[in-house]
Amino acid sequence: MSTRVLLAEDDEHIARGLCFNFEAHGYEVEWLARGDLALARLLDQRQPLPDLIILDVMLPGLSGLEVLRELRERESRVPVLLLTALDSEREVVAGLDLGADDYLTKPFSLPVLLARMRTLLRRGAQSQERGASESFWIGEVAVYPERFEVEREGERLPLTAKELGLLCLLNERRGKAVSRGEILQEVWGLHPKTRTRVVDTFILRLRKLVERDSSEPRYIVSVRSYGYRLRDDL
Repeated sequence: MSTRVLLAEDDEHIARGLCFNFEAHGYEVEWLARGDLALARLLDQRQPLPDLIILDVMLPGLSGLEVLRELRERESRVPVLLLTALDSEREVVAGLDLGADDYLTKPFSLPVLLARMRTLLRRGAQSQERGASESFWIGEVAVYPERFEVEREGERLPLTAKELGLLCLLNERRGKAVSRGEILQEVWGLHPKTRTRVVDTFILRLRKLVERDSSEPRYIVSVRSYGYRLRDDL
């Protein structure tokens, strides 16, 4: 089965070039030029979800950030890669805070974009993301890095590349506090002092997967004014 990519980009020249190259690399591509059309497509339960969304921030109808917000509020776990203007650091941070998995600034290199796509699509991601292939447990939840899945009460739930990277980092340091800055640097490749809540956003997503009550976490606990710790005493 082909890997499905939804491209939301209003620049026709860029979009047609990307579609041509994606298809040449074996991807099945759907292109939409408006944010409202992209959101309607993604919420249409009659159609299968794409495996990856490439979302330009500046879209007519709805902005890319508005589309992303709606998706994450509905707990959609499809990986999202944002395309932003060169001078739009605020938009990058806002997108990461809303749950984007990665971003590229325009103009960008096609090989770099394809490499980021492969990572988010889990192809070869084990060599690029943190963590070995051995499974580990968080409470009653099993984590399988080689499958990018967690298993809870017999149900298998998928992980994105960044979710897996964050879980594996916490597991490597199990019992020790890991700072937000270190997580930003190790998992997202961002400067440790980048002002963003992306770490907190992803922790909330992971708690919904591994905690019985995400509002009162037992396993992934906060370290006030510092970061997070995966408990090893339970």
